[in-house]
Amino acid sequence: MKTNWQNHSLVVILTIIALIVSVVLFLHFRNTGMEETELEWSFANDDTEEQETQNEVTEPQSVTIDVKGAVHSPGVYQLDAGSRVHQAIDVAGGLTINAYGDGINLAQILFDEMVVYVPEIGEAEDGGTIEVVGPAIGSVGGDGKISLNKATQSEFETLPGIGPAKAEAIIQYREEQGRFDSVEELMNVSGIGPKSFEKLQDQVTVQ
Repeated sequence: MKTNWQNHSLVVILTIIALIVSVVLFLHFRNTGMEETELEWSFANDDTEEQETQNEVTEPQSVTIDVKGAVHSPGVYQLDAGSRVHQAIDVAGGLTINAYGDGINLAQILFDEMVVYVPEIGEAEDGGTIEVVGPAIGSVGGDGKISLNKATQSEFETLPGIGPAKAEAIIQYREEQGRFDSVEELMNVSGIGPKSFEKLQDQVTVQ
C-alpha cells in the first residue's frame, strides 16, 4: 500500500516538473519570437528611413532659369525648386512699362534650364495671349524630336494628330502639373489616348 502511495506521489511530482518545464520553454520561445519580430520591424524601419533619406537627397533643391524680354534685369537666375514664374520675374526686377503682362502665366512652376520670355506690347498676335513661358531655343533637339517641356503651341501643332486644341491642352497640363518626367505622361493630357500616343512617342522627348 505504501509502495502504491509512493508511486502515485512520484507520478504527481514528475507531472508537476513536466508542466513547469513546459511553461518555461513556452515563455522562452515566445520571448525569443517577439525579439526576432521586433528586430525585423526595426530593420524594416531602418530601410524605410534610408530610402526616404535617399529620395530627399536626389530631389533637386534649386532650378536655374533664364529670364528674357520685357523685364528690368534680364539674366540667368537660380531659384528654389518649386518656384513660380512670378518669382522669376520679381528677381529679374519686375516687368517694364512696355511688358505684355496678359501673355504670361504667373502661376506656372519653373523647371531647370527653363527660359521665361516676357513679350512687349504688340508681340501678341491679334491682341490675344501667346505662349511666353518656354525656351527661346532648343525646343527641337538635334534628333528632330519635339520637347514636351519646352515646345511652343505652334511647334506642338507640327506633330501628327495635334491641332490647336490638343496643343493648348498639352501646354495647359505642363503649366498646371509641372514638367513632363516621361513621354508616357503625355497620355495624361486630355484628348490624347494610347492610339494617339503611338503616333507621337517616337517624335517627342522630355529633354
